[in-house]
Amino acid sequence: MPTRDVEPLLGTSDFRVVIGGRELGVAHVTRLSSETHCDEPDGRRHAFETVVLRRALSRSTDLYDWRRRVADGRDERREVTIELLAGPGGPAVNVWRLVRAWPVRWSGPALDARASAVACEELELAFDDLLWLPTEPPRRPSRRSRPLTEGA
Repeated sequence: MPTRDVEPLLGTSDFRVVIGGRELGVAHVTRLSSETHCDEPDGRRHAFETVVLRRALSRSTDLYDWRRRVADGRDERREVTIELLAGPGGPAVNVWRLVRAWPVRWSGPALDARASAVACEELELAFDDLLWLPTEPPRRPSRRSRPLTEGA
């Protein structure tokens, strides 16, 4: 009986986030969502939900500083790339780009002397467009049981 090629199911725990060309250690990314509102008086309106990035708090103030500059009136939009990986350290199997993203909210950790949770910060991003970028198809391993040798 012939075997069918079945794509493996993808997990959600292995991913990478790059903001403006710099990789950022992120623990959680909210869902990516695009919708069309058809009840507008002048027709359809396309919209994207904001995306929230959550990460462990460190001494770096980079995300807060970006939000602060935008809150002060600077138009400082950046490309944000989210890559879903095949596994830990593996190749990207899906890549999305938030085009011209900017922070609309930053929040620091809730503090509680009775808990031992990790302090986290969140950055909520709005963006102009959402692109699903092509990736290289994964290479399939050879079905040969042994490697070719010279003269074979």
